[in-house]
Amino acid sequence: MTETVAHVPPVDIQGFLSERTGHFVLPRQWASMRKAEKLERETGKRVIHLEKGDFQGDEFRPAPHIAEACAKAISDGHVRYVPGPGLPELRDAIAEEATRRGRPTVREEVLVTMGAKHALTQSLLTLIGPGDEVIFPNPGYPPDEFWITYAGGKVVYAPLVEPDFHFDLDALDSLITPRTKLLIINTPQRPNGMAVGYLEELSRICIERNILVLTDEIFSHMVYPPAEHRTIAAVPGMADRSLLVDTFSKTYVMTGFRIGWVVANKELITAMDIFQQNSVTNVPAFVQLAAHAALTGPQDHVTERLALLQAKRDKVVSALAKLPGIDCPTPDGSFYVFPDIRGTGMSAQQFTDYLIDEYSVGVVAGTAFGDRGEGHVRITYAAPDEVLDEGLDRIRRAVENL
Repeated sequence: MTETVAHVPPVDIQGFLSERTGHFVLPRQWASMRKAEKLERETGKRVIHLEKGDFQGDEFRPAPHIAEACAKAISDGHVRYVPGPGLPELRDAIAEEATRRGRPTVREEVLVTMGAKHALTQSLLTLIGPGDEVIFPNPGYPPDEFWITYAGGKVVYAPLVEPDFHFDLDALDSLITPRTKLLIINTPQRPNGMAVGYLEELSRICIERNILVLTDEIFSHMVYPPAEHRTIAAVPGMADRSLLVDTFSKTYVMTGFRIGWVVANKELITAMDIFQQNSVTNVPAFVQLAAHAALTGPQDHVTERLALLQAKRDKVVSALAKLPGIDCPTPDGSFYVFPDIRGTGMSAQQFTDYLIDEYSVGVVAGTAFGDRGEGHVRITYAAPDEVLDEGLDRIRRAVENL
């Protein structure tokens, strides 16, 4: 007969967590969104959401042939496991896309992933080990830092130089040590939308110092004329030294589909495929078939969305530039602006809190992306015009009432 336990002590879950989780915090870049949603929930106030890194409104939907391909794939029974690295026809189409960018690519150099974020995660966890150093742009994309740290690597910050946030090549070269394994770039950049230049010079440094490059190009087809998108993977000598990451999320308005890709050396793709098959197994077949339809079908939807976003970018830049204490450079691409708000006398976080607390407008403090983001906020303009107009009017009143 078992004895009845009079008192069961509570389980100390913190004591069971791996030491690797010591740096775990919710994503910094989503802090404003969490605060805005709490405000809406608790007060019923209408918040203008310009903080989300996503599309809003009915004018931003996938093209009809993409949705139709997804629905047909499910109807036709494409709901089983498929090859880990991706459907052959989709890998071939992605190889053609990378080849068009100037990086000759074959199927075996392509891995289809659960969004660009998982491509970045797999790349970092496959390459980085304890003590390895990764040069990371400041400001940059926070999830990269998260996984470098988780893998036991060291984040080495490369300060980007305003106003166009370019790499200081001499400073970058000085950061490289025998433990440096990887340089991360993203172009157009998150959070500021500027295209990365000096690709030949960056390539020379990487080749001479024997390091790889992780190039995050999720806004590759969201670059506004006269700016053009270029990939470092196309520079001579860089094809096998680069991991080129992109996604269907931004180009084809498929953020919720969670599908991206990475192009790299065959041997590296094989290693990453092993990682993928032992984690998520594969991207759902019906999602892959929708992505194939997106990539191989009519591209007029992409062109139309680009023109629509360029008009919204110009509207936002023009409105912000008129405000006292704010300077707003015109980004080359993405759906973000990254205005300098230092003339208001407030820090990035103070200005962000002021907008949400007093005017119910959500933006992201630039410091969410690194200390070089101080004095800036990130504003998303992939929203309906009525939302943008209301948000810009609230920001105007907020600045004028400081």
